[in-house]
Amino acid sequence: MEYEQMIATVRRRAGLGENEAVRSVQAVLSVLGERLAGQEADNLAAQLPERLNGSVTRNPQGRRWDVGEFLKNVGDREQVANADQVRQHAQAVLRTVAEALDDDERHDLLAQLPAGIIDLFGVPTPRG
Repeated sequence: MEYEQMIATVRRRAGLGENEAVRSVQAVLSVLGERLAGQEADNLAAQLPERLNGSVTRNPQGRRWDVGEFLKNVGDREQVANADQVRQHAQAVLRTVAEALDDDERHDLLAQLPAGIIDLFGVPTPRG
């Protein structure tokens, strides 16, 4: 998926303007990358448009955030206080990210996340 297509998809899904969609994508990718352990953040970034590579935070240990902490951090970075809006934005970004990844990477990514965060992707929970 190209950068422009990704931003346009998030804009449509979340009902955001261009700048808000970019800020939302950057915030979600930053928090998601920080949540991932090992090389998974690098693997994620490698499948995203190059312009978004720097948005994926690298943290080899990975944070152990549940969905509430995940969304709080997204809202803080996105500078959006309304919890419902933050959830809507995160869902729009994560669903778009899920579509941009190949099946193996999507499986590896979701395998590191708790059910509450996986639910935001709008895809079935991985098995095994």
